[in-house]
Amino acid sequence: MVVHSYYPNDVRVRRECEALADLGDSVDLICLCKNGERSREQIDNVEVRRLPVQHNRGQGPLGYIKEYLSFFFRAAFTLTRLYLTRKYPIIQVHNLPDFLVFVTLIPKLLGAKVVLDMHDITPELFQSLYGISDDSKTFRLLTFVEQLSLSYADLVITVNKNIRDLFLTRNQIAHKLEVVMNAPDPRYFNENGSATNGINGAFKLFLHGQILRRYNFESALEGFDLARREIPELELDIYGDGERQYIDELQEFVLARGIREDVRFHNRVPVERVPDLIRKADLGLVPCEKDVFVDKVMLPVRLLEYVTMGLPAVVSRVGTVESYFGESEVAYYPYDDPRALARRIVELYRNPKRRTEMARRAKNAFRSYEWPRMQTRYYNALDGLLSR
Repeated sequence: MVVHSYYPNDVRVRRECEALADLGDSVDLICLCKNGERSREQIDNVEVRRLPVQHNRGQGPLGYIKEYLSFFFRAAFTLTRLYLTRKYPIIQVHNLPDFLVFVTLIPKLLGAKVVLDMHDITPELFQSLYGISDDSKTFRLLTFVEQLSLSYADLVITVNKNIRDLFLTRNQIAHKLEVVMNAPDPRYFNENGSATNGINGAFKLFLHGQILRRYNFESALEGFDLARREIPELELDIYGDGERQYIDELQEFVLARGIREDVRFHNRVPVERVPDLIRKADLGLVPCEKDVFVDKVMLPVRLLEYVTMGLPAVVSRVGTVESYFGESEVAYYPYDDPRALARRIVELYRNPKRRTEMARRAKNAFRSYEWPRMQTRYYNALDGLLSR
């Protein structure tokens, strides 16, 4: 595998590696290297090879291009050198960027099968980040690179049906496209005593994962502040990392509102620790900014983890979430309406029976997408690729 990300922090990559470990398969993984990490490390069935490149969030387009190209050439050299001795039957490349798949050029010419795992859809992501239009040169260039990358791969997998459907509107790849969702792994995430109904009198909200500007945390924090006026014992724990400048702005927001004692920011924690934290919560919070990327294709993994754990959730109303969950399964609020968010929090606080029923309905709605099914789909896709 090749991924422009950190391992084992990247949950999707880790989940797939662990799925392969269940079959007795081993993986050589090429990825980024944080300060203090070893350049080479064995983690379970994965031999991790970290290249001296780091990911810097919030930099401009030129910074990203420089970072991507630095990793691309280093990864291409490392992968080719490894392939000449190890002759991998399958090489799986994870985007972003889409063109990272071309690090496999020499191994592919020598017989390796190439899987492209599309975590994100790049043209719409750039629309979200930089405000480009559908008819801009940048959007057309990104779409062209996407088409080249998808055509080049022998198998394409992606994370939800909304991305699949959007791909198919501009790429003739239905014959080699499979959806393997980011469903939580039951070895970590299973329903076991969520919904504390107040520890020491507190009503606890929980939010974890990446802290990025496109998730509109400001509206969520304002909604929390409004709800706290009716629920004095309301608390919010936020676990994660992301854009450092944005996190600083959020902490200043909390300080200015006088809610620093009730809103606690924590560093990112390993995936195996997240379930125990969820079990201590009464309500999950899933804020999102409704833009072209989020509304069309993003299904928050944090929401799926809450659903799997049986934790009721309050969620920004965006199209991708609505395609999986109905009104009785999660509590929706308009993404830019803190007052509506506060009302949903207060309503659910006052109605524990409704929280329990909502969590049960959401879990039932997601049952056909749970990880054991996705794991089998992943295996079948790889086996089918080898048989071809």
